[in-house]
Amino acid sequence: MLRLLQIRLEWWTLILCFANIAVLAQSNTTNLTIALHLLQSMPECGRICLLDAISVSPCEATDIDCSCHNENITKQTEACVMDSCTIKESLSMYPQQEAGVLLTVSATKNTTQTMCGRPVRDGRGPGQRNVITGLTFSTLAYIIRIASKLSWQNGQLMSTLWWDDAMITFVMGLVFPISFSAILLNREGLSTDVWTVPFDNITRILKAQIYYWDEDLYLSALPAVKISLLLTYLRIFGHDREFRRLVYIVIGLNVGYSTSFVLISVFQCLPIECAWLRWSGEYSCRCNHINAQGWAAAALNVILDIMTLSSPLPSLYRMQLNKRKKFWVLLMFCVGFFVTVVSILRLQVLIQFGDSQNLTWDYTAVGYWSTIELHVSVVCACMPAIRSLLRRSIPTIMGQSTTKTGDRGASTGRSGGSRTGGGEFGNSVTIRARGSDEIDIITLQDYTPGSRDTNQSHGEPEVRIDASGRVYAVG
Repeated sequence: MLRLLQIRLEWWTLILCFANIAVLAQSNTTNLTIALHLLQSMPECGRICLLDAISVSPCEATDIDCSCHNENITKQTEACVMDSCTIKESLSMYPQQEAGVLLTVSATKNTTQTMCGRPVRDGRGPGQRNVITGLTFSTLAYIIRIASKLSWQNGQLMSTLWWDDAMITFVMGLVFPISFSAILLNREGLSTDVWTVPFDNITRILKAQIYYWDEDLYLSALPAVKISLLLTYLRIFGHDREFRRLVYIVIGLNVGYSTSFVLISVFQCLPIECAWLRWSGEYSCRCNHINAQGWAAAALNVILDIMTLSSPLPSLYRMQLNKRKKFWVLLMFCVGFFVTVVSILRLQVLIQFGDSQNLTWDYTAVGYWSTIELHVSVVCACMPAIRSLLRRSIPTIMGQSTTKTGDRGASTGRSGGSRTGGGEFGNSVTIRARGSDEIDIITLQDYTPGSRDTNQSHGEPEVRIDASGRVYAVG
């Protein structure tokens, strides 16, 4: 873990430069104060390593440009510090870690970076904007989904909410703390270099962002999103017994994935607190291989994504949809497969997971892709309901239509169906749902009196008309 803390040469050369200036110009009290405080901030082990490296280099102490760009000085000093200093002593080579320094952290850092031409790295602004944007879209999609399942009829609030809606509500209960945690931890120093972050903040970031907060919530939320989508499939294609069996199997796999990897994450280190304390090298710990654990979880998640998205494709292929409906179904699956692509991209950034030398900076990409994956997953799971609400608002665009056949066709507004044809009710019946999108995309065969076995032979619901003329489907 000592490699976690690569010592930046510009701090050392700046110290020697200020010390030299203080000796040559005793009257300059500002430079003398700077030199004294910077020298006091350096631990003895690091000071010895620095002096040894400078003594055999071609650079003079006052030659900042030479010292900043001399790779031999950097490599020799880093190797010496890793062998001679503890992790916290290595971090203490930086004045930011020392309390009581008269100069502010930002002023000292900016001076050093300017003299060596190094940019100040701070990714907190873009990271917060990305999280807020994703949270806004996922929350809006969730609200539209719930609104599409509610209606006001005859002075009563009617609802078609089901278990898939309850599951996505559970997911949103996890999305909010994950997103807010990412924003709060940016203020602790996440998305900045680790040598600029106080020790206590490093521990809080590891405990909250990487391990016992966001990681466990993430491992619970993603399978729950997939389960919500699978339950929606049941509402649409639940009449198919083989499909129901397939959906239950995939739901079981998602439950098993979530349970197993949450437990693995919780007990990845013994004792448990080593998961966020071992970075300092001060504790005796026994931990899993974090890289292997992260890759296994991410790879299995990609497989479950593909299984979840591909399971309804055979049923959709057999359906007869018009072009507009095909477009919206294709759009939903494109968003779903985009989530899978994001999961694969997240695999790439997990290469450094657990072995990072600069964890508060390197883990930014992991958190970035994880939140994108979660937010877009929620939007994907809500897309069928979003289409349902838009279909009621703008039916001509979303593919909703009313068809009449015969001379005396009449529509039934309450049931959402249409009665067509000759005679009192016509010789054929078709059903079109107005409210539930899950029913809307089921194509029912036309019903002709005297041929009721036709629907049953194909496994489709049977359409009947009672004595009062009400149209309903059974089976």
